[in-house]
Amino acid sequence: KVLSADANNLTTVSGAVLNTEDALSDGANIAWNVINSPVAKVTLAGNRNLSAPSGSTPAAGQFVSILVIQDGTGSRTLTFNAVYEFTGDVAPTLTTTVNKGDLFVFRYNGSKWLETGRNLNLTLS
Repeated sequence: KVLSADANNLTTVSGAVLNTEDALSDGANIAWNVINSPVAKVTLAGNRNLSAPSGSTPAAGQFVSILVIQDGTGSRTLTFNAVYEFTGDVAPTLTTTVNKGDLFVFRYNGSKWLETGRNLNLTLS
């Protein structure tokens, strides 16, 4: 594939760009390295906390996504670190149905991860 820049310094990519989906480790505090894993998923096996993203120097304008999946028990909760910003300053309530997922997309503004979209109650298979 080819990258090229035009007279306006706009870069064109010939062909698709793929960020592979990485599985995050489940635990009481879920770590997410947004540089190494900008597209991620995690299956909750208990009530959890999503830590502030890590990774060396995320850049303003960076987009990331995370798929949060309920395990075979369901009704798991996720508390988002304060660096995640949601509409109305209120974090969403996750879908509680067994094996369903909620997808969140964020854009970094240099200090906060601003939610740009969400899809809830997704059937994943």
